Amino acid sequence: MMRFKVGKTELRKRSKNIILGGVFAGMMVIFIAYYNNEYPEEYNDVLFWSIMGFIILSNLVGYYRYRRYLRMVKEHWIEVHPEKLQFHTKGEVSELNINDIAALNFYRRKGILQHIQIKLKNNRGVRLEGYEDLNSLGNLLSEQVPKAHISGNE
Repeated sequence: MMRFKVGKTELRKRSKNIILGGVFAGMMVIFIAYYNNEYPEEYNDVLFWSIMGFIILSNLVGYYRYRRYLRMVKEHWIEVHPEKLQFHTKGEVSELNINDIAALNFYRRKGILQHIQIKLKNNRGVRLEGYEDLNSLGNLLSEQVPKAHISGNE
């Protein structure tokens, strides 16, 4: 049995994306405020405040979701057992029976495994992304899934 946690690289990537989103939103706010001040007849206050509200609200929602993700990921890991895959999150365990897997797809960019997509027989999907040692996780899964159901595992 191996335990796979979300890696520090994934956490840094998400933090960088939140910061870049905030910087981009700040630039948009400055741009819109400038043009609202320069050309008030073209950029009226209703347009100004609705766009500002949308930008601020969407960034707050993104930041809230990011903080929630950070809280959950501290107590999250995956374990691969014979015939099942267990997801542990905050003391709760959910299991995925390996026999329920209809397809196992490996997505690579420049030869590096980016994520693993699991398609279940009920047409639902599970995406495994950002875990430490994703190659080992993929190898453990591909050992248990029939070869005809696997694609992209070179």
